[in-house]
Amino acid sequence: MAFTTQEIYDLNNAMVANQNVELGTLLNDVLFGGLPDPAVGTITNMSAVKYTVAPTVGSATATKAAFTLTSSAQTGITAGITNPDVPRIVSVKGNASGITGNVVIYGTNINDEVISDTIALSGSSEVAGAKAFKTVTSIDFPAETHAGTDTVSIGRGVKVGFPTIISNTGFVIAKNFDGSVDAGTVTASTTVEGSIYAVAGTMNGVKLVSLYFLV
Repeated sequence: MAFTTQEIYDLNNAMVANQNVELGTLLNDVLFGGLPDPAVGTITNMSAVKYTVAPTVGSATATKAAFTLTSSAQTGITAGITNPDVPRIVSVKGNASGITGNVVIYGTNINDEVISDTIALSGSSEVAGAKAFKTVTSIDFPAETHAGTDTVSIGRGVKVGFPTIISNTGFVIAKNFDGSVDAGTVTASTTVEGSIYAVAGTMNGVKLVSLYFLV
């Protein structure tokens, strides 16, 4: 809240030196932009943040290569996992049509909080998750659909996570990829792992994604 008129007057007239520079007016302008006290409503200071990452290209096998399903579900699998390069969603993909069942991904978000994401398999189509993982610690796989032939790989998608909760898409004021405006899509959420951005440009680990938003 800006200084009141009386506070500005008191600072301006506290001593002769202050009168010469009008200290109260100067501090009010520096700290609060010289905003007047509104007759109704409130004024809240907000900060603009720029978040920049250089994600690598998405891949259906980047998190874990093809894993063989068996007649029973397999839980707590930790071997052969590669963590995402930046906080981003993961994906699941079967090797044949008709494969079903849920894959559960466990790990942490950008704040190192434990999270999980349950993703339903859809045959040989790559299915994207909905949460941004900083690390993947273990994976649960379902039982096979086709005896002796089913595999599932875990990938990394084209959606990167924000470093903070984006509760409204309107808080994101600019999206940039490789020096130009990007046409990607923001997903708002009440959680940081659910606050994600689908990059429209083709990521390669060098080109920068810059997101500008209010906090």
